Amino acid sequence: MKKMIVLRCMLIIACLLSSSLRARSLQPRPEQFRYHVSNALGKTNVIPVVVIGTGPAGLTAGLYSARGGLSTRIYAGETKGGQLTETSFVENYAGVKKILGNDLMQTMMEQVTEFGAEIIEESIVSVDFNQWPFVLKTDADEEVRALCVIIATGAKARKLGVQGEDTYAGLGVSSCAICDGYFFKGKDVVVVGGGDAAVEEALQLSPYAKSVTILVRKDRMRAADHMQKKLAGYSNIKPVQYNKQVTKVLGDDETLNALEVQDVVTGKKSMLPTSALFLAVGHIPHTELFQGQLDLTDDGYIHIKGSRTGADTSVPGVFAAGDVMDSRYRQAIVSAGFGCIAALEATAWLREIGVTDEVLKKIARKS
Repeated sequence: MKKMIVLRCMLIIACLLSSSLRARSLQPRPEQFRYHVSNALGKTNVIPVVVIGTGPAGLTAGLYSARGGLSTRIYAGETKGGQLTETSFVENYAGVKKILGNDLMQTMMEQVTEFGAEIIEESIVSVDFNQWPFVLKTDADEEVRALCVIIATGAKARKLGVQGEDTYAGLGVSSCAICDGYFFKGKDVVVVGGGDAAVEEALQLSPYAKSVTILVRKDRMRAADHMQKKLAGYSNIKPVQYNKQVTKVLGDDETLNALEVQDVVTGKKSMLPTSALFLAVGHIPHTELFQGQLDLTDDGYIHIKGSRTGADTSVPGVFAAGDVMDSRYRQAIVSAGFGCIAALEATAWLREIGVTDEVLKKIARKS
């Protein structure tokens, strides 16, 4: 009898605990209150998808979100079309044999607008991801509210800051061996940098170049030992030159043909004939705008939650694509792929929080 009473008591307690747990699980989490659709319906100038950046990542994201039936606004920023507008020919974009970088981006912009996305030639100067819809302000002092944001602001290669570097950008000065190595078949080329990236650039150039010279400003390389050992397997990669820095880039106004190189120990300068200078001194992601708003990596890139191929940032509803989150590949076609992923994930997220077609119609009428 006592056993029966004890069992009944235990059963009652278990039921109570189970009921309590179910009640807790049914209570909306704070972020669910935060992303309640009614918040969006009560605001004006609400855009379902805002894309920041018009490089391959941003335009592909805009293309997919617009085709997915979402009103999409793309802010061009300072460089409309991104880094590719500053390059010469592109020959490694699948499906396109050879095209000027600027022409490729112009074609992408025309395609995305044909599907209804709007490209605004303004920059976003501030963001507030602590309220939803998210609040963004432009350099024209316009305040825009976004249901979700896709960040595709890219990154820029670090420069040496020497005379002639900008003059011969695209005419021999490059930061992408994969992109431009083919153009220097049978030529002598130089790589500047001491990290893994410098080794990778040299290895990428080896199949094309007559010779590859690596210049390192310090007395040793930062690259991992196993990376440095790889250099020995290539006969056209010359022994690394240490304590050397480029002080001037020289040419005939059409192409680069030599570098002024200084020995940092002795101060002595010398001329180094070459057809190309490949910079491997790092990249700077355009994330200044998002400091304090999103989690960033130690290198300043936007931190992506979960797998490397994802697009979720530390704030639900904010996604990132391209060079602003990709510190490894930095290829236009990879950025475009990331843009596609970001748009698909953004579309799915909006549906998950209850943004239906009817909600979109109400938002459109109010905006």
